[in-house]
Amino acid sequence: MANKTLALCRQPPYGNALAREGLEAILAAAAMDCAPQVLFLRDGVFQLLAAQEPAGIEQKSLLRNLQALPMFGVETLHVCEASLLERGIDPQRIQVPGAEIKLLPDSGSFIGAFDTVLSF
Repeated sequence: MANKTLALCRQPPYGNALAREGLEAILAAAAMDCAPQVLFLRDGVFQLLAAQEPAGIEQKSLLRNLQALPMFGVETLHVCEASLLERGIDPQRIQVPGAEIKLLPDSGSFIGAFDTVLSF
């Protein structure tokens, strides 16, 4: 039986390195045919907004990392619906080319179905 792994993306896209490091870890695992499922929740949902302009804070955009996920086999991005609502984000604003966005009304039971959970 294969080990089921979930990567939680909980950090905002900028302000620290965790969001970038998390996406890089997911891409590295996917490159080794160990692609985890991915769930964006809490401030991590901000990573999925297309209108990011981090040049003003001298940061590189995470959008290229996100857009690479489907190319590495991570084709479904799970998103905590409550996290979007709490932050006033319309789910229609969440789009990653090549990826299916799946809103989860109950992220707790989703997380509980995995053997290993990585948190970024």
